[in-house]
Amino acid sequence: MFFKKVLDYLNNLNARQVLILAGIAAALMFATLYFLFTMITAKEEANVETVPVETPPSVTTVIVAKTDIAPRAVIRESMVELKEMLTENVPNGAITSMDEVTDLPARVTIMAGDIITSRKLYKDSDSAGYVGAIPPDCRAVAINVNDVTGVAGFAKPGDHVDLMLVEKADDSATTNIILQNVLLLSINQSMDRNDFETNKEGDRNTGAAVGNPTIATFALRPQEALRLISASKLGDIYLMLRPAKPVEMYVDDINYKVISANAKPKVETAPPPVTVTPPTTQPQSEPEPQPPKKFVIIQGDEVQTSGAEDNATNKGSN
Repeated sequence: MFFKKVLDYLNNLNARQVLILAGIAAALMFATLYFLFTMITAKEEANVETVPVETPPSVTTVIVAKTDIAPRAVIRESMVELKEMLTENVPNGAITSMDEVTDLPARVTIMAGDIITSRKLYKDSDSAGYVGAIPPDCRAVAINVNDVTGVAGFAKPGDHVDLMLVEKADDSATTNIILQNVLLLSINQSMDRNDFETNKEGDRNTGAAVGNPTIATFALRPQEALRLISASKLGDIYLMLRPAKPVEMYVDDINYKVISANAKPKVETAPPPVTVTPPTTQPQSEPEPQPPKKFVIIQGDEVQTSGAEDNATNKGSN
C-alpha cells in the first residue's frame, strides 16, 4: 500500500521534479558511501601496528690492546688497534686517538682487548722509572728483611704495611709499632707485582708467595726514614701486611714486653757494712832528761858556773 502511494506520487512528478529528486538521492548515497569508507579506513589504520623509526646508535672509536702489555712497557702502534663500540659503553677517560697512546709507558698490566684509558698510562717516559713511583713528599728507604720478617714474601710492591721493632735483652724482648700504613715500593729489587706471580718456568703463580725476600724498599717522609734507620740499629724490623680495607687505618702506639720464664729473679743485696778503723794511739814515750841548768855566780871579782844540783848544794851548805 505504501509502495503504491510512492509510485503514484512519482508518476505524477514532472521531469524537473524527477531530476531534483534523483540529485538528492545521489547526494545522500554519496554521503553514505563516503562515511562508510572513512569508518572502514580509520578502523584498518587502528589495527595496523605502528613501527617506530629506528635511529642509528651512537658509536665511538676507542683504542684497545691487541696483546698483553706489561707495566712500564712503552706502547707501540703495533700493540694497539682502533675499535668502534657503543658510546654508552665507553668508560671515562678512554683514549680515541693513536697519537695519545703511542710511545707512552703503561702504568698497569693491560690485557688484550682492554680499552686503554688515561689512567692506565704514564704521562711521560720519565714518570715510568723508579722515581716515578715515589710520592712527591717521600723518599725511598731500604732495609734488610728475610722470609720471616718480610711476611714470607706475601707483601708485594704497591701494598701497605706496618713496621715493628723488636728489641732483645738478656731475659726479655720488647716490641713497638714504629710506623703504620707505609707504601712498599719494591721487594727483592722488583717494582712489579707481576714479577711475584711468575715462577722460574714462566708460569703464573696466582696467589703464591715468593720466599727468601732480602731487601724491602719503602716510601717514607724524611722524618719517618730517620726513625726507621735508627730503629733498625736497635733490633729486628718486622713487616705486617695490611688488608685492603682495614677496620682502623691507624692504631695507638703499642709497647709489648715479654720476660723469659727462665729469667733468674734479681736478688737485691744489702751494701757491705762500712768498717770504721779507730785511729791508732802511739805509746807515750818518756820525756828525755833535760840537761841541768847552769847558773853563773859572780862573787866579787870571781865568776863561777855551776849546774842546778851544784846550786842546790851550795844553797844547802850556805
